[in-house]
Amino acid sequence: MTTVDDLAVISRLPVRPRHCDPQAMVHASRYYEYFEDAFLDWLAPRGGYERLLREGADLVVKVSGCEHHAPARLGDVLAVESAPARIGSTSLTMTFTMRRGQELVAVGTVTYVCVRDGRPSPLPAMLVTPPG
Repeated sequence: MTTVDDLAVISRLPVRPRHCDPQAMVHASRYYEYFEDAFLDWLAPRGGYERLLREGADLVVKVSGCEHHAPARLGDVLAVESAPARIGSTSLTMTFTMRRGQELVAVGTVTYVCVRDGRPSPLPAMLVTPPG
């Protein structure tokens, strides 16, 4: 994981056989697993998912999408840049830009809503400020 600025993080994630279809390409449904792994890497310098839970908050997915540009294949190592696209009062929209070398593979977006006791809640500071 390499921090590229205060708000973006790049994760390097290998394509494993379990993510692939019979043609040895990443199945369309599996890109979201890469986005989730990259999001956990983005959270890590902020104290991680565990810190979020200790603060009494959790995140639920409200909206997600993926724009496919080129197939990822078995054996590839994908660089996934995670960066906030929008930070609201109770929600955080992340953009996940996936590349193989310089080639754009996919761009994903996920909007998370912060909840406490099952109800929308303000985002904790750990999600809206650069890690320090």
